[in-house]
Amino acid sequence: MSRYEQLSMFTMNVEQITATCCMDGCPARASPVEPWMAALIPAGEYVVQIAGHPLVLRPMPGRQADIQRGHEYYHYIIGGRLYAGTFVGRDSG
Repeated sequence: MSRYEQLSMFTMNVEQITATCCMDGCPARASPVEPWMAALIPAGEYVVQIAGHPLVLRPMPGRQADIQRGHEYYHYIIGGRLYAGTFVGRDSG
């Protein structure tokens, strides 16, 4: 007789990823991109929510010091690596 165990999204151990904003140093919770986001931003690895809007983060070469002044707000650091973000959305119509 086979034995099965039911899994629930409430019991799954999901690793929490913290992204640090390069503009103000505030932490944001990052998660892996969803398939529809990856279709829009193929190099996207993570997504953070900014005021309820998804910002897809893709790796960038360089360091935080290399970011052009005034563009820090959409750049994040995750695990010591620099990422740049692009806002995405779905057509609701």
